[in-house]
Amino acid sequence: MDLETLIQDAGFPFIGRFDVSRLEFREDVRAMCAVDTCHSYDKNWSCPPACGSVAHYREELGCFTTGYLFQTVVQMEDAFDYAAIERGGKEHAQRLVVLQDRLQSADCDVLLLGAGACMLCERCTYPEAPCCHPDRMLVSMEATGLLVSEVCELAGVPYYHGKDTLAFCSCVLV
Repeated sequence: MDLETLIQDAGFPFIGRFDVSRLEFREDVRAMCAVDTCHSYDKNWSCPPACGSVAHYREELGCFTTGYLFQTVVQMEDAFDYAAIERGGKEHAQRLVVLQDRLQSADCDVLLLGAGACMLCERCTYPEAPCCHPDRMLVSMEATGLLVSEVCELAGVPYYHGKDTLAFCSCVLV
């Protein structure tokens, strides 16, 4: 299985490889979730505090050796082009579903980390009921304590693609 080809075929044009042992799991990144800028903190199974601790991810992700970071880059009219941001987030999420399906079909033993809160359900069942799709729910890179710009640097992929752009970043670990 050529993982880079699977990622590229799912529609992600920016891909880079990194050594998982070089990842730094940071409590300060996770603390940024509590500020609730994205309005998902304590409202979604894939987000803190429901998704597990940084220590949990440090241990869980430590068993993988190689990671692939990939991006969807959105061109905006200006920094306040919320329609482009929303469209880019949906496009990235749709590509992630395609990639996840292909990885599952290939019976790959990987861990896929998303960008932002899980968007599989129109309304998350948290905290009233268990997750409807625990086998498909994706936790974001930030929720695990990873600073996305640092992972981009490790992977040799730019975090910043120029004025009025936004990069949605995810990764897969093998």
